[in-house]
Amino acid sequence: MLSHLRAFLRICSFTLLMTGISVAVPLTRLFFGSQMAFNVHRRGMFVIHKVLGIKLHIIGNLPKDPAMIMCNHPSYYDIFFNIGHRPAVMIVADQFKNWPLVGWLGQGLNTIWVRRHSPEAGKKIREEIVTRIRAGLSIFACPEGRTSGSHDIHPVKPGLFVEAMRNEVPVVFYSIRYHSEEIPYFHDLKAGFIPHLFKHLWNALQHPIIEVDLRVSPPRLIQDVEQGMQDFYRFNRWHLRAWLSGPVPVQADAS
Repeated sequence: MLSHLRAFLRICSFTLLMTGISVAVPLTRLFFGSQMAFNVHRRGMFVIHKVLGIKLHIIGNLPKDPAMIMCNHPSYYDIFFNIGHRPAVMIVADQFKNWPLVGWLGQGLNTIWVRRHSPEAGKKIREEIVTRIRAGLSIFACPEGRTSGSHDIHPVKPGLFVEAMRNEVPVVFYSIRYHSEEIPYFHDLKAGFIPHLFKHLWNALQHPIIEVDLRVSPPRLIQDVEQGMQDFYRFNRWHLRAWLSGPVPVQADAS
């Protein structure tokens, strides 16, 4: 009974808080610019951590300069860890663009929206990334292109590494590890996604504490795309070694 009450109160508090952030961030960006808007977002994320019971352990130093931030993607909770010191634009599936709260916040943060499985998606993302980089913004992205639903690492796509190398943007790896295996989540975003997601969130929010380890790598310049991809695998393989169920990356027939 207590766990259900905890989940209910967290949902109510989260909804109110996200409503406030979703209104404040676009207005701040309009009147005061991207840096101030991101500062509002960043402070809001730390408050959300408290509301949702997230206990975050940061191992390493969050980036202070523009960078291409690449993280593994076990869960939708990962979006709450875009908390570096510089404005960072996220790359998000456009299914979420018109969602209340999440979509509004994303638009306020100048998010790059991508239509999954579209043949033009890769080209559009690359163009958007270059535009944001030239504006002095960071990119917060998941090169696996999907949540994994576990701590296993799926094959990454080379596009982000290519753009980081072409534009000489430092790359920072994030490796996210949840202490509970009930937090990672995957759905193909097809039929039944919404009820399935809310059932998952209801169960997750019953946890008294959601402990998370966020390991941050030092910035590095990509000199070779294939080597950069292998570095991403190696960084996550080491940090997640006790939680992996198989090789890194996951073999194609295991996804």
